[in-house]
Amino acid sequence: MYTVVAQRQIPAPVEKVWDYLTKPELLAKWFADTSNMGPDAPVYLETGGGDFFSGRVVEWDPGIVLGLRWKFLGCGPEYEVRFSMLRRKQGTELTVQDRGALTVEEAECLRVGWSEFLMRLEKALLKNVNTRFNWRKTVNLTIRVAETKQEPLSAALNDPRWYNAALAGVRAQTHEPRGNEIVATITSDAWGDVETRARVKLKNIRGVDYAYVAHEGWLELPAELAQAERRRFVGIWINALSDFQKPEVAVAQQ
Repeated sequence: MYTVVAQRQIPAPVEKVWDYLTKPELLAKWFADTSNMGPDAPVYLETGGGDFFSGRVVEWDPGIVLGLRWKFLGCGPEYEVRFSMLRRKQGTELTVQDRGALTVEEAECLRVGWSEFLMRLEKALLKNVNTRFNWRKTVNLTIRVAETKQEPLSAALNDPRWYNAALAGVRAQTHEPRGNEIVATITSDAWGDVETRARVKLKNIRGVDYAYVAHEGWLELPAELAQAERRRFVGIWINALSDFQKPEVAVAQQ
């Protein structure tokens, strides 16, 4: 696993930075919606468009350290995220460490993403404005594939009938696989003439099989449908892949 680090000097006291990391009404201004954040407590953070992180708070030292373990969309790899604060003359040195990326490419995306989130946190704090991202244009999902399910999953993803049954009555056209990537064009009566595209990469990383899903095209849907359909398909994909997923141990407590 890779660990990424992002850091920002924020001209505000550590007490205020801590509040923006832990108080739901302030966390919602720059990162995600949650109903609760507390020591040794379950956590569910919804970022928009149906995306969410679920896990647990594992470190809680106000003004010093906030540690979480979570999974994106509740499945796939577990990530360890640790915010640490140092009091400085000009404010707070805020550092975030995120451990869990499986590839260099993913680690680089996380590094860039956390740098952006810390910038948004600072702006929300200093200007008292909402700096949240809008919902993302692609549904992304990663699962760890059970040892006996790699071939059945590959067969399903190459069969248009599987999409029709598993993805709530859509129509699908599969394309010639490109290496380890399977591509399907997906349509629905509710979308009119719009086509969405699902790409699934099957990878073996250090002896473990993973499936990486990217389903895009939501911005091309009618405005009144786009976000609701994207949100709906997050749950649909989770359910569709659940039969192929390796059972995971619940997020551990410290």
